[in-house]
Parts: sequence; C-alpha cells; structure tokens
Amino acid sequence: MKFLILFLIMIPSLTFAAPPQEKYADLPGQIPVAEGKKLYQENGCPLCHGDQGKGDGSLAAGQTVTPRNFKEYEEMKRMPTIRMEQAIKNGIEGTAMPAFSQFSDSQVNALTNYLRSFLVESYVDLKMCAFQTYHVDAKILKQPFRVEADEPKKYNVEVSGTTISLSRKNKTLPATQKMHRTHFRVMQNDRMASVISVKIKRCKKEVDDMLKSIIPDKT
Repeated sequence: MKFLILFLIMIPSLTFAAPPQEKYADLPGQIPVAEGKKLYQENGCPLCHGDQGKGDGSLAAGQTVTPRNFKEYEEMKRMPTIRMEQAIKNGIEGTAMPAFSQFSDSQVNALTNYLRSFLVESYVDLKMCAFQTYHVDAKILKQPFRVEADEPKKYNVEVSGTTISLSRKNKTLPATQKMHRTHFRVMQNDRMASVISVKIKRCKKEVDDMLKSIIPDKT
C-alpha cells in the first residue's frame, strides 16, 4: 500500500489529482520589535532573561531552573512558536516563569517576535508534506548567503540565485511518526541571518483524498 501511494504521487500524468508537490513562500523581512520590546521591558522580563535575552538577569542566579537563553540556537530550535506563545500565556510550571494571561493574542505575538529577534533578524515557520519541496525566496537578503541543514542526512537544501529549495530525501515518514520538525540556518559569512523552521507531516488525509479521486468508490 505504501508503494502504491508513493507510486501514484510520483506519476506526472496524475499530478492534476495529487496534492501539490511544490510549495512557495518568501523569506520574511526583519522581525518587528518595537511593541514586543516595550512589553518585555515593562513586564520585568529582563530581571530573569537579561537585557539581551541571554538568561542572565539579576534574578537568574538564585533560580532552580535557569531562565531561557534566547540567543542560544540549540535551545531556541527546540521552541516552536506555539510553545513560546503557550509559555507566555500560561507560564511554565516548576519554574519562575509566570503566566501573562492578560496579554491579547497580538501582544503575545509581538513578544514572541521580539524574543526571536535576540537570535536572528528573520524567522519563518513552514509546513509541508514529506513528499513536497518548499521553495523559499530570500530576495530580502544580500548575496552571497548559504543555507545549512540541521539534518543534512535527511534533508536536501539547494540555493539557486535567491531561491532556497528544501526537501526530504526519504519522501515518506515512518508509519509511527505523524510529524517531524527540522531547521535550516541562513548564513551570511559567520552570522546567522535567518532561521527556517519546517514542520514535516505525513499528510495522510491529502493522500487519501487523492486516492479517492482516482479510485472509484464501490460502496
């Protein structure tokens, strides 16, 4: 069955019935920080996280759980946007991180953006199926730049002009895995200019819908 699904997806003559095999997006411009910076400063965040977001505020040393360092890539890549938003809204149990339930969704978004800006100038969340290729136009960046994959054994990355193409080498995810998140770092010299976070899904529904459109329902 897995072979049949993959076979049907890859047949060019059936692409009219299949989910799109290519997706497109633009690399966003510089993260807006004005509102988020104001929220950060006015709500005491620097006391724990520090003025530069390094987790080295004046109250950090006495805490059992060290405040998050927003300038550390290895730490931040484990924090998808939804988890950051939940931490702001609900706090984090077992730590000194309080809940800011009074914040509106737009305020949470603004603060999340500001926290991202400690690490990079630009950040984007993308979603794609395991069999798809994502083309990201990085025309906002000055050339030259290069792109590094966190998992080069699993993912291809190609740069042509200002277009960054990302794809999974194995076009399927294991049957036991519904999704996988990976990251790509856009580098200019030794500076990280942007992070592309990609959520890879099996897309079972999309494949099932494709099969229904090809195979008549006999019920």
